[in-house]
Amino acid sequence: VIGIWHLGSVYSACLAELGYLVTGFDRDSKRIGELNKGVAPLFEPGLNELLLKNIRSKRLGFTSELDVALRGTRYVIVSFDTPVDSQDEIDLSEILDVAKEIPQYLDNGSLVIVSSQVPVGTCELIESIMKKQKSSLNFGLAYAPENLKLGMAIERFFNPRVMVLGANDISTLEDVENFFAGIHATKIRMNLRSAEMTKHALNAFLATSISFANEIGNLCD
Repeated sequence: VIGIWHLGSVYSACLAELGYLVTGFDRDSKRIGELNKGVAPLFEPGLNELLLKNIRSKRLGFTSELDVALRGTRYVIVSFDTPVDSQDEIDLSEILDVAKEIPQYLDNGSLVIVSSQVPVGTCELIESIMKKQKSSLNFGLAYAPENLKLGMAIERFFNPRVMVLGANDISTLEDVENFFAGIHATKIRMNLRSAEMTKHALNAFLATSISFANEIGNLCD
């Protein structure tokens, strides 16, 4: 799991709880030190306990060395909490930098799953960057956008209302669906760009719902 903040720490702990052997990677060595003690970088109910449980069971660990994180793995989750500036412009530099680095450590048949929120077309850009770095690498790339909620992230991971899975070929879609087989939810398949757009649509719908409810509340007052 690459990129450990809220999304990455929740995914790391929850995937380990599903039975996977998980290594989380982040460049911040101080953050990694705290994570290996079972301390998440921000508060989420139940997260520290879940981290510590799976660290003690040897299913979970964290490192600041990318080659160590990727050695012998088949599945890579890109889970950066993508930042935006004061103009709401997204910064993809961490994601694109990692896309340049990871091909050298991957084996053929690997699956890269992007879960960070990204603009439409980003996954295809990541794929092209990876192929440029190592043209001989045979890998799948999928988009499975997160739908976590602060304060309820662990519950939302294990019991989502629906899962959106995006890929541009059937074999990758089947692979990513099998990867999330431990999560019993309706899984909707689509291509990469449709999945990226669906994440924006869901966020916009939720924001609109909140704004509408607030406006009705103001009228009632």
